[in-house]
Amino acid sequence: MTLTPTRSYYIVTMVGPILELGMTGKSSQTISGRIKAKLEEAILNREYGPGDRLPAERELQDKEGVGRGTVREAYRSLQNMGLIEIRRGGGAFVAEVDSSQVGGTMAALIRHGRVSTRHVQEFREAVESRCAAYAAERATEDQIDRLKSLIDQMEARYRSSGQGDSQFYKMELNLHTELAKISGNPMFEWFANTFQHNAYRFSNVLIQQAERPEEALTDWRDFILAVENREVTKAAMIIGAHIFRFGKILESPDLNQRG
Repeated sequence: MTLTPTRSYYIVTMVGPILELGMTGKSSQTISGRIKAKLEEAILNREYGPGDRLPAERELQDKEGVGRGTVREAYRSLQNMGLIEIRRGGGAFVAEVDSSQVGGTMAALIRHGRVSTRHVQEFREAVESRCAAYAAERATEDQIDRLKSLIDQMEARYRSSGQGDSQFYKMELNLHTELAKISGNPMFEWFANTFQHNAYRFSNVLIQQAERPEEALTDWRDFILAVENREVTKAAMIIGAHIFRFGKILESPDLNQRG
């Protein structure tokens, strides 16, 4: 039997969205990708704001001339990116993007060991040095006072608990997160939050780093002084060297023996 293009189209689409070829021969994945890209651009250009409802599936089907499965695939892709949320029976709505969504991929890589501790450490050295520089340049008096207060609390913890206290290091992680906030750049904050929330991957390192509290406290006191004096380069160098020493602990043979 000879199939005309029109008849061929309907026979192919009957087997489901995976084989939705249409007259152009394009797969449904390509078509859904095109729809996803258009909606993504509209969201990023603020044509749809947080909380806005996106077009209904039927509306997009009719507008794009595609099947229901293709539209759903496009919406699922946007949902996986954290750009929208799909409410059962209510449709698709633009999500409020926050650090947990943006950091999801990075967190997954850390949790599942797709990046090594060395990879994370090298990235931290590069990113947090710049973060420290911006913080030194932009910190307000209130923000500086808050950093001082957190450092005082960290020192008090050390004086009362001594060495080997993992809580001491967790408090220091919080200092890095505060530093990211002060930088005024949400990208720094997203990374700091993601690292902090997945720090259990480095539990052996946390204890070893906590055994060197005097060095950490000295670094943070020197950093605060640099920030107060608006010594941007010095502030970046202090944090960079601080994280570099942490990296050397990661490379220590004792770490593998104790892990």
